[in-house]
Amino acid sequence: MVADRRALGQWFTAAPVTRLAIAAAAPFAQAARVLDPMCGEGAFLAAAHAAGLRSLTGVEIDAAAAAHACTIPGAAITRGDALAAGLVEQLGTFDLVIGNPPYVRAGKIDPEVRRARARVIALDWPELPRDEIEALARHADVAATCLLRALRFVRPGGTLALVVSTALLDADGAGALWSAIARVATVRALIIAPTERWFADAAVNPMLLVAERRVAPDVRPRLLRLTAPTEAVARCTGLDEIAAHADERRAETPAGWGPALRAPAAWFAWRAAAGDAVVPLRELAEVRRGLTTGANHVFYVRRDAALRARLEPRGLAPVVRSPFNGAPAPIAIAPGDSPLVAITLPPDAKLARTPRIAAWLRAHEAEALASSAGRRDPWWSLPTNPARLFLAKAYGPRFVQRLADVPMLADQRVYALLPRAGVDLIALAAVLNALPTAVALEALGRGSMGFGAVEWTVADALELPVLDVRRASARITARLASSLAAFARRPVEHVRLERDHEDRAVLDRVAMSLAPGHELLPALWEALVGSVTLRDRYLLPSV
Repeated sequence: MVADRRALGQWFTAAPVTRLAIAAAAPFAQAARVLDPMCGEGAFLAAAHAAGLRSLTGVEIDAAAAAHACTIPGAAITRGDALAAGLVEQLGTFDLVIGNPPYVRAGKIDPEVRRARARVIALDWPELPRDEIEALARHADVAATCLLRALRFVRPGGTLALVVSTALLDADGAGALWSAIARVATVRALIIAPTERWFADAAVNPMLLVAERRVAPDVRPRLLRLTAPTEAVARCTGLDEIAAHADERRAETPAGWGPALRAPAAWFAWRAAAGDAVVPLRELAEVRRGLTTGANHVFYVRRDAALRARLEPRGLAPVVRSPFNGAPAPIAIAPGDSPLVAITLPPDAKLARTPRIAAWLRAHEAEALASSAGRRDPWWSLPTNPARLFLAKAYGPRFVQRLADVPMLADQRVYALLPRAGVDLIALAAVLNALPTAVALEALGRGSMGFGAVEWTVADALELPVLDVRRASARITARLASSLAAFARRPVEHVRLERDHEDRAVLDRVAMSLAPGHELLPALWEALVGSVTLRDRYLLPSV
């Protein structure tokens, strides 16, 4: 049963959350027509009935769930796919559309199904640019296309209240999604409960989206972080009452909604205090992608296996991989610390000079050519970006930016950093491993990876706010180096434990002396630990 639900992206909603959706959409008349287009067992329809709404309609693809929804008094349930062509014409439009659409990443959906859904959405919204719709269908979670379909069921001036994943704010396709919505509707509010877990069995960070089917260009959504239990807030009527039990944030563009909702207040306070002492990482370093081999089992070889096979060292290079899913790792890394080496030969290499590597490649050629490696010319030559400093792509409860003794290669889960002229490598490594960067990574990172992880793209990393080490005096630069060296070779622990290490505290004090706002150091630690602790509810056990 659970496997079937996962395949359909079904996560049944707790009663307080359904009541919150009704409360946020209020006020409305009792005669309002209400639809849940992916109703499951009917939790939202039951909440609507309890709120006095009587004209209730549901659509559900799963037979057992639909049968359960039919038991709700006055509910008319249609068995079928909410994304089916012609369904809007069949059912008409509604005053209020509520629900919890399925969460299924686009990569897990058959390409033909994605194309079919794009065609349906294009028919629903002929006024939307086709390239936006195709981008949504190709890259975004199924919930994105469900959201647009749900909006199509809303009458002009009517209200939508859907529980969706916060990943829709910053995952692939987010730009296309919110651009499309802005053309046909106005987002009134985004509501999260940062201290609660709305879905006990789903590794998603949910939010309640409230929108109105009319375009009001000058309206900015209310970004609400509940400060009272959902159960209590659900007794409110309307957004104004809900906001009285929330920390309200503002952001000018959809790109800022996610950070504004997720970031702790201490981050905003410190960022304002630090002013121009903080700059985007792109001013201090180039950020380059790591290796994407297309066939790791061909190009990555365990060091002991390479020795047994007597692969020529001249064609091998140690690889820095992300410690995200592994055991706690230190900041410092030496070539011998890496259990993996990569086969790295320049495009003009004479394979005869490395006969054992050549034999290895011939033995695995068919596997490699069947992957994306086959698009390289020659297929066996990896593009490499050796570096000494690396920025992790994803974060669990630890923040580790690795510093190599000598240049090494970055795997695709880390980014290679090449300091710009005038930027001290070790000083940059120090501030990247200090508290302000960890809080920035936590506050501004994407939640689209799932399982409570925070992820950064190359484009994001270029804009990562970092203390400007170019402002450091020779004395402070030396202190940054010595404070980093004091603990760089011990494993970095969970932030709850790192906070208590005196060696860590020394680095933080030195780094924060580069900018005003050093008195906020305790508040920043509290914010970081608190935010990561909340994410711990979703993190995989191996993290």
